[in-house]
Amino acid sequence: MLQKSNYTLLSDKELIDGLTAVPPNNRIHEYFFKEKCKHFLTYISTVLYNEADYNMLVGELYEFLSKDNWKILKMWEGKNGCSLNSYLASCSIHHFTSKAKTEKKRNNMEAIPSSPDIIEYLDHFTAEEECEMPPVWEAYRMLKQRDQVILRLLVIEEKDMMLAARDIWPYINSAREIHEVTQKHVQSTIAMAKHRALLALLNNLKKLTSN
Repeated sequence: MLQKSNYTLLSDKELIDGLTAVPPNNRIHEYFFKEKCKHFLTYISTVLYNEADYNMLVGELYEFLSKDNWKILKMWEGKNGCSLNSYLASCSIHHFTSKAKTEKKRNNMEAIPSSPDIIEYLDHFTAEEECEMPPVWEAYRMLKQRDQVILRLLVIEEKDMMLAARDIWPYINSAREIHEVTQKHVQSTIAMAKHRALLALLNNLKKLTSN
């Protein structure tokens, strides 16, 4: 069996097999929920829930992904170059965003909770929310192509900066080839571009959520 430190070597398919195994592999579960999902759960905690308890979000993510015998995980097929991490980030952020919006809407309702009209409204609202694109992905689609590429590679797919550099460089510096500049210059330039992309995303998100 792989040691915990080597779980990063598992392919996406091997990771899914380990998560859905019977009986469950507890070490793979711990690696997956505490480390693999850490980046987008931290985003969810900070942006959607104002620094919510991380362990609480891990528990809810487990319930969400394990529902119907891990149906959501098993639906991933890796088509069109979509990594498991990118797929999970999209599904999870959509789930938590819809949940947060639904809870906010319910908390703001002034009608009597037991009213049949309220129940009908909530059912209708939930059905609509499941089909609605969450604000963060609307904000992402509003970005320039350069910023979308940078965030997709470095944030959503969590690729190493230098490994992704050749794919990113043409979007941020078309005047000089990447081999013509030092590694330090590449790192600082991409880091600055990533920072600007994140600021642009947050700005778009604020515009959408303030309406």
